[in-house]
Amino acid sequence: MGGTMAGKVALVSGSTRGIGRSIAEHLAAEGAAVMVTGRTVAKGEKVVARIREAGGTADFAALDVTDEESVRNVVAETVGRFGGLTTLVNNAAPTEVVASTVKPLAEYSTEEWNRILTGTLTGNVFWASKYAWPHLAAASGASIVSISSGQAIAGFKGFGPYGAAKAGVGALTRTLAVEGAAHGIRANTVLVGRVVAGRGDSGHHTGGGRLTRIGNPMDIAYAVAYLASDRAAFVTGSTLTADGGFSINGDAVDDAEKASADAG
Repeated sequence: MGGTMAGKVALVSGSTRGIGRSIAEHLAAEGAAVMVTGRTVAKGEKVVARIREAGGTADFAALDVTDEESVRNVVAETVGRFGGLTTLVNNAAPTEVVASTVKPLAEYSTEEWNRILTGTLTGNVFWASKYAWPHLAAASGASIVSISSGQAIAGFKGFGPYGAAKAGVGALTRTLAVEGAAHGIRANTVLVGRVVAGRGDSGHHTGGGRLTRIGNPMDIAYAVAYLASDRAAFVTGSTLTADGGFSINGDAVDDAEKASADAG
């Protein structure tokens, strides 16, 4: 299968649904062999089946990014299945935990803080990059792409641990870029704004600080595919912002506050 990712082997964390699924399917469509990962086997197998039906190459491995041994094993399984690893996409995040623990920072328990940071930063980026590193260093055109959030650069009430973890993703990515230079490993971040679960056109601007329509998963998949491909060979240590203009819009915070108030 030809395309901008031909000859690449990609491991995509959290790729059984939403943004991760679109990333996995798009990288496969562009020619990469893709390891689809997540906690739900049935969902993962459906993604693999869709990729294969479209003529792509993929397999599934169960992954829990809060378990270091699980991360290590999935990296090894990917290399064993496809003969190497060129592309690591750190997409997983404990979204259910984040959504269920929205409150002022002082009310978070240490256990809640640790769960969010482990799932978002420690396991998803640190462990994954640590165990993928020797394989990426042995590959040609290796790349790490990590998914961040607008919360990495803007403050939102109730999301302290998640915002801190996503800001950490950007800082760690810059370190990976510097350390990876001698090994031919590039590292970049995609900073994501609000994205709806469905695909295709998400409609027009409807507030919430965006200057365009609400995002859809393919908007992010296209950004990831660019950074992961050799077309971005001169790009490392960078943040590609795909947020519909939220982060540059002076009205964004006010709109976000209004949306939060309307949501009750």
